[in-house]
Amino acid sequence: MSKIVRPSHIIGERGVNVFADYCNRHQPYIIWREETKNDFGIDGEVELTEVNEDGKIKPTSQTLKVQIKSTQSSASYIQQETDESFSFFPREEDLEYWKNYRVYGYDVLLVVFDGREGADILYCKKITNIDEALARPKGKRKSQPIVFSKTENRLVTGQHDFDTKYRASFKSRVNYQAAEVLDTNMFPFKAVPRWLYTYPTHYKTKKDIFKNIASGEAPYFVIYNSVIYTFVPIEKDFKPFYEHVVSEGQKRTEHRYTEVVDTATLRNHFVELLNEYLKDFMRKRGLYYQRDFRRYYFFLRKDQTEYKVPYRTRRAEKVTEKKVVEYYEYGKDNFFRHLAVAVKPLFIEDKVYLIVSPKYYFTSDRTAPLEPEKTTKFTNYLNRKTFNDGVVDQLHFWWHHLARGSHEATIFDGSTMNQPSILLSRPIDFTVSFGIPLDGEKVAQKKKAGSKSAPATPLPSLFDNQ
Repeated sequence: MSKIVRPSHIIGERGVNVFADYCNRHQPYIIWREETKNDFGIDGEVELTEVNEDGKIKPTSQTLKVQIKSTQSSASYIQQETDESFSFFPREEDLEYWKNYRVYGYDVLLVVFDGREGADILYCKKITNIDEALARPKGKRKSQPIVFSKTENRLVTGQHDFDTKYRASFKSRVNYQAAEVLDTNMFPFKAVPRWLYTYPTHYKTKKDIFKNIASGEAPYFVIYNSVIYTFVPIEKDFKPFYEHVVSEGQKRTEHRYTEVVDTATLRNHFVELLNEYLKDFMRKRGLYYQRDFRRYYFFLRKDQTEYKVPYRTRRAEKVTEKKVVEYYEYGKDNFFRHLAVAVKPLFIEDKVYLIVSPKYYFTSDRTAPLEPEKTTKFTNYLNRKTFNDGVVDQLHFWWHHLARGSHEATIFDGSTMNQPSILLSRPIDFTVSFGIPLDGEKVAQKKKAGSKSAPATPLPSLFDNQ
């Protein structure tokens, strides 16, 4: 069946465009930042501006999150309509999503776009604690709708009253008087090979080599255009392999690390070779590679319904066990959820970092992936509930698992084989001369955790001139 564009997508995009046009025409100008296209949550954020003494438009750092609900049907978001008002009944996941943003200090504007019969009407209302409380069913009490006034909550192009109505709801996005520590998912390699060796061969692919090679050990290597790339000179330690695959009379070419850094092709082969070592290392950590989704995931045996690994928590530093694979039943859906991770070696200037991105992998039988639409649904549900602290917790878990509680992760120990070792260090963090304010409970938590925080490392040189 050929792909189709659903009416819901068209009206949704139209609503976003009408709101963007409203912001663009407002005086003072309203900055509208649309989120990456998705179908599950916040559509973007608005930031107020002001005109300075020179007559130039200046952003104020005052922001609000925006969710836009668009309809062209009377049976959709606009219900219980009268000449003066209408009701909006939020879903439970909407309420949970808005609450999570509020916990982290962000207020949310709910914008309803009425596109019925060709209309382009916008209504806007700030979601409050009262709205959330009333909209949640409790006991025998039915949920109450969020009521929009067709006059007070209407946004009209040419009526420049948005900042008057909602300015009190804005919070400054950036505090330039307070420094803050930024965590990253960049794990620097502490040690990598300093030489890259190449050998001509009469083979075209790895498969051809292993199909015909005699018994014996082979080095880690990659092959491109009948050239073998490896981190070790193979004439001595892998002599049978060398004699079988290297073309007669041909010699190796040696490339210093500095040459690799300066040459895009060599950098690419260097990274691919690092990935060969990483695959073996990850397998030893109980992780299998899923080629289609380009991620490593915790494997589960056929006799298991869950899998746990030892783990030391980030805040309390408590040794416990973490479920990394678990069986779930949601309605008609039965599946296994595996913790997964995508890793990518990356050159930044003259250094190599491992970019670590926490992921999930959903399977129907421990190995076969779920259908893409279900995978997207479950992944979106988890991601929209995960904020900065949750991401930092995930990165902490992956470092603890990969390094097994040590101060460094040994990807490959070549010390006993006269080969170069590959070592990975903790993710970098660095200080910046600004901060993002938090409110209430989050401030208290940050102050409480502040005494335990390790000092941040200096800003990496790659950011110095940014």
